Amino acid sequence: MKLQRAILAGAILVLSACDGDPTEQLAKAKASAGEELAEYSSNITDIVSLGGNADLVQRFCKNAFAAACPADVATRLSEFGFFSGGSGVDLANAFVVWVADEKDGNPDLASPDEDYLWAAYKVALGREPDEGGAVSNLAFIKDGGDRKTMLRSLLESQEFKNLQ
Repeated sequence: MKLQRAILAGAILVLSACDGDPTEQLAKAKASAGEELAEYSSNITDIVSLGGNADLVQRFCKNAFAAACPADVATRLSEFGFFSGGSGVDLANAFVVWVADEKDGNPDLASPDEDYLWAAYKVALGREPDEGGAVSNLAFIKDGGDRKTMLRSLLESQEFKNLQ
């Protein structure tokens, strides 16, 4: 466990060195909206970083927590599998896993499909899933569809692009 924490700490230092100080950039950033989100949506599989895309990170915090990102967001996201160099979908997925683990109360990075789906809607759209969306997206996952593919569809949706 000590080695894992040391590696994690090293990853945070590398992230900071490559990205400037993401903590400072995140503290200054406003949540992206409108045209900015439409641009992110169109390029959601592109590589992102915490500092360089601080407005997108703040959008996910706003949607998930109804607040600005906590000071330890970089550390928390690394605990849930996101390091700079991942795609926008990877970033959103780390938030979803974080929110789903908080919902199910078990910090195991392996939430039930229903909790993952609920968290995906919160992170991507800032709301709980509607009945139709929940049914079809849950069926997609349960039929062997990839969770991140479902999340990507939310991030590419018109609703995501129109968030203010």
